[in-house]
Amino acid sequence: MRPDMPTPEISDEIAAFITEGTHRLATISLNDYGFLQSSRMAQTYLDRAMRILESRRGFDQACRNEVGLLKAAAQSIACEYAQFEKFCNDCERFKQLQTSNWRERLSKWAVRAIARSHRATVSHHLAHKIRTLHSRICSILTGK
Repeated sequence: MRPDMPTPEISDEIAAFITEGTHRLATISLNDYGFLQSSRMAQTYLDRAMRILESRRGFDQACRNEVGLLKAAAQSIACEYAQFEKFCNDCERFKQLQTSNWRERLSKWAVRAIARSHRATVSHHLAHKIRTLHSRICSILTGK
């Protein structure tokens, strides 16, 4: 076996990462568990993606450069998800605020509707970014 070829354990780990990642990204993209939980799942996935990229050795220089770019992209997306999680937490706190009259209730309803639309847009945008990243990581890990 060549030294730059993955060992069977690493191949199993890569296959598990690809399979589990695909399932997790589908769940994140559809927001099956809500925006906040999807954000947390995405951050967990990105941490694992960075660990698996760091564990890969034996790449040529071009692949090492691509791995560096992918790690930077994963870090950037993770920061965006952290900001999104903070926004979702703020929305939940706002939802719990008490109103004292119909004007406040109407205003609160309008703000919540706008925030929900914003969360849906941001979630969709981030889901596209993380799916694209996953595809690029899979192509590097499988050598295709």
